[in-house]
Amino acid sequence: MNFNEARDLLWTASILYVFAVSFGFASTYFSKNNFCKQATLFAIVLGFFFQTRGLYLRGLEISGCPLGNNLERIQFITWSLILTFLILRLLWKLNLLGSLCSGMAGLFGIISLANVRWDHRYWTEDSYQRLFSDPWIELHASIAIFSYGIFALLAIVSGMYLIQRKSLLSKKSGIWGTFLPAINDLDHSAFRLLLVGTLFLTLSIVVGGMHWVHHPEFVTTIKLFITLLLWAGYCILFFLRYSNRLFGSKFFKTAISLFIVAMMSMGFVNSKNRHSSLPTSSLKAHDEQ
Repeated sequence: MNFNEARDLLWTASILYVFAVSFGFASTYFSKNNFCKQATLFAIVLGFFFQTRGLYLRGLEISGCPLGNNLERIQFITWSLILTFLILRLLWKLNLLGSLCSGMAGLFGIISLANVRWDHRYWTEDSYQRLFSDPWIELHASIAIFSYGIFALLAIVSGMYLIQRKSLLSKKSGIWGTFLPAINDLDHSAFRLLLVGTLFLTLSIVVGGMHWVHHPEFVTTIKLFITLLLWAGYCILFFLRYSNRLFGSKFFKTAISLFIVAMMSMGFVNSKNRHSSLPTSSLKAHDEQ
């Protein structure tokens, strides 16, 4: 493994996340085995370290936050997912959450790395200068993708809730029911994740809007529509849950559905290339500067 190669580090991180899943489920079945519990956390932390360095090196290559292709965006989402889990782990003692988070991070990481076409080397093109021409757009994109990581964690908690609810209704614990947290704890955790994720997404909309007002030509119509649609969806979901108009399985299924839509929309939220949007005279003036 080359510690100075971003893809090698990201592959290592994904494999460590898969190992964390194995240790996590082993610690669940052998609850008295402290080694498995410690090994799970160690694998997640070590994987997070390698993933952080991998994204850092990619950021140096492209001279910006690595969000220029599908691989980079997916890796940034899973990085945000693991970071959120590590922060909230001290507050919420939810069994299996670390295993499921690392499982999602490992699965999505391997898929993104295995598909070579998702890692288009756009920074090697002759016309490439910087991924983001404006620091406000870079901040907007990074906050938005970070909020997707929080929504990924919300989707995992929602899945845990639905499994636990099914076990309680059938009066059979099944394979996972015994090891999952209380259903009330999952409900409270999901609401707080939705609140935090919606706040971050709102902040990204505000930051992006400040740039869009001055340079609307750099934002595609499809990007604007999808971004506002997702933001409206999560805001509506939050207010419906806050007012107790939407709760239980319908709320959690909606949260999972919104995250799936968010992931499917990743390929449609690119901004227009700044240089391709400017007239020829403006390009010459820009180059002279």
